[in-house]
Amino acid sequence: MKNDLERLSKLNFLLVDDHSLFREGLRRILEDYNITNIMEASSGEEVLSKPLSHKPDVVLMDFYMKELNGIETTRRLLEMYPGLTIVLLTVSDDDNTIAEALRAGAQGFLNKNMHSKEIIQSLIQLLAGKIPLSKPISRALLSNLTAPAKNKESYKEEENKSISIKLSPREEEILFLLGLGRSNREIGQQLFISESTVKNHVRNIFKKLDVTNRTQAITTAVKLGLIHITNERK
Repeated sequence: MKNDLERLSKLNFLLVDDHSLFREGLRRILEDYNITNIMEASSGEEVLSKPLSHKPDVVLMDFYMKELNGIETTRRLLEMYPGLTIVLLTVSDDDNTIAEALRAGAQGFLNKNMHSKEIIQSLIQLLAGKIPLSKPISRALLSNLTAPAKNKESYKEEENKSISIKLSPREEEILFLLGLGRSNREIGQQLFISESTVKNHVRNIFKKLDVTNRTQAITTAVKLGLIHITNERK
């Protein structure tokens, strides 16, 4: 835990929220854990209007903002800064647009009602390569992703796409474990392979699914029926 907190303290954070009181409260939570490299923005427009002088390691951004919401801001930010880690903050546990936001590139979702320790623990999970999702949000997300296709055409399109993707048995194993939130190290330990071998498999999975991060890989795989994850998350 101590080492994890030390790693967090060295990261640059960007807080994006149109409520100054919430930004102030979140900043205090981070500072209580010696996280001091913190930048702020009051809207998506502000973030996108000028180059980031110091590229943040983690962006904590409000899901709902006036004019430019968290989904669109996430999409545009990632076009400008590929690989940026973005976590959206929301008060809604059953919003059916969560899946869309994850496909836009968000790395996870945190509920604004979480306690400070839960927020920090979620950020530590992020460092370990896991996807921070509150339990209610993850249930809503999986329900959204596994819902039947709206029409025959869309179903056929997804079916054809899933058939065209050829994953090896090892890649299927690793993809499933990614869906359970396992880190590369944990996957390697469970499958008795090196962490570097896991990373190579993950890169191949990303390439085959045409995605750039774990969250997109999992949501795409669930949508295409390549993996099935239960609603029970620990």
